[in-house]
Amino acid sequence: MSRKAAARRPIRLLEVILVIVILTILTAVLMPTLSRSRELARRAMFQSPSSPVRAGEPYMDGWVDDSGSVRTGRGPSRPLAHVKRFTVTIGLTPKRSVGTARPEPIYEAAFTAEIEAVNPAAARQECELVMPLPPEIISLADLEITVNSEPSEDVSVRDGVLVWHGRLDESKPTPIKVAYTAVGKGIYTLHTPPGKIVDRFEATMTVHKSDLRMMSLSLQPTSLKREANKTLYEWSYKRLMFGRPIVLDVLDVAPRRDELAELVWLGPVSVVVFGVLVSLLVAAKAPTKLEKWMLLLMVGALAGSYPLMYFAQDFMAAPTAAIVAAAAMVVVIAVRAATLFGPRLGLAGVAPLAAGIAALTLWAALEPARQGVVLTIEAVAAFVLAMLLLPKAQKAVADARSAPSSEGPAAGEPTGEEVAVEESPETQSPDA
Repeated sequence: MSRKAAARRPIRLLEVILVIVILTILTAVLMPTLSRSRELARRAMFQSPSSPVRAGEPYMDGWVDDSGSVRTGRGPSRPLAHVKRFTVTIGLTPKRSVGTARPEPIYEAAFTAEIEAVNPAAARQECELVMPLPPEIISLADLEITVNSEPSEDVSVRDGVLVWHGRLDESKPTPIKVAYTAVGKGIYTLHTPPGKIVDRFEATMTVHKSDLRMMSLSLQPTSLKREANKTLYEWSYKRLMFGRPIVLDVLDVAPRRDELAELVWLGPVSVVVFGVLVSLLVAAKAPTKLEKWMLLLMVGALAGSYPLMYFAQDFMAAPTAAIVAAAAMVVVIAVRAATLFGPRLGLAGVAPLAAGIAALTLWAALEPARQGVVLTIEAVAAFVLAMLLLPKAQKAVADARSAPSSEGPAAGEPTGEEVAVEESPETQSPDA
């Protein structure tokens, strides 16, 4: 074998290592960047560019007094009425803003309630009754409040809620009816009414959206029905002493755990493992085809599937997006490997290796509770496979290096005898 051919092998090995390192670094940088950009884009979609108010925060820093003027700071401090019976019907309908520079997602809250409450303090002191509103309220209309069948306008908007204040009987419950239609944004929250024990708590909430997400630790509904374009919740409790607030993310604006966030570090790890194992496999079976472009195609397909998962989860569930992207990656690798190395090595070797590493990586990412077990399985399997392939790869590479010298000199290279003849002065002609 010529010196030029012999010197080519170490260069190829360095190129293979360099490709793995570069793809690993790119994956390690790209994954957290995509995760952060996706979250910022999702929040910007639901945030008005001209409003400093964030979703879920109170719309007003002050309160509206009885004359309609906005006051800064908190409103007057009054005791909360003790509710004995609370029956409410709420309808939430997502909409789009009209006439704005960019249509924004908003929703309408139609609220009707029948309440029986008593004054918790002395009869001569006023108390308050609080009703929910969208945190970022846009309008409040169709407002009707009756106390003991008498209309009342002793209401104000304070800290993102509707507050009625007045005198109630402390000996027997006073019937109160409230109805209004509010339009706004933010996370809708219905607090359980204050009181030592609520004799009857009934709430019916209809959301014209089938994939509504209720926040964790919300008061659990006693009935749930999902139809094509709406979700119906019902709460029915007797003698309710304590209950968590009912919190509904109508517009899907609440921060949520990124189901694929673990790929930020699992992705680069899988790229390293797959790059090393596929290099050993190809070196053991087809050492002459082990070079940088082959590795760039194989490992690059695996690394490229992770950004695809992030984009696909905007249109489908995260597990489905991960499976679809991984399946597409395996198909691409299988077709290309079969073309480069033949059906046997490509379809029975490289493709199952890629599918196995992708499956274990996604399993660890989607189920963090089992992450330790999955990573241990992957590490042990990778170590055993590397031990099996390394001796074969060393032998195959050594055989490939010695193969050219056993077949004779390369074309155009002089043999040892020719060199001796050329250099011997005795063989030169007398004329020379």
